[in-house]
Amino acid sequence: MKPFTTIAALLFLLVAAAHACRAYMGWAIVAGPYDVPMWVSYGGVIVPLILAIMLFREARS
Repeated sequence: MKPFTTIAALLFLLVAAAHACRAYMGWAIVAGPYDVPMWVSYGGVIVPLILAIMLFREARS
């Protein structure tokens, strides 16, 4: 096992879970005068999830 790679994969999973929770609960994010659209969280689930899967595969090899 590669511990750094596993930790990075877990962090990516945490980010994906946070975005999934935001999308499911419908939480609004406001940064100053801007509203962050919900589609950002959809991409925020897919991209980190793919990266986490790839890192878990890398950690096993």
